[in-house]
Amino acid sequence: MSCKMTKKQFKKRWESNYKGGGITFDDVAECCIAWGIASCPRIMSIEDVRYLVLKAANTVDAEEFKPEGRE
Repeated sequence: MSCKMTKKQFKKRWESNYKGGGITFDDVAECCIAWGIASCPRIMSIEDVRYLVLKAANTVDAEEFKPEGRE
């Protein structure tokens, strides 16, 4: 698997509507690996993975998805 989206493409799609542009967890996990954030995102908390990818893509709402206790 490899992420077919750049960070810019991910951001645009994520911010395109209230459903996240149809982005799935598979998409998020693939981007997490491709962008060098984590090598095994599927063994991590889904909330952590989503937040890290949203931060990396610089989405406007990334902080809304920050898991409790994360600095």
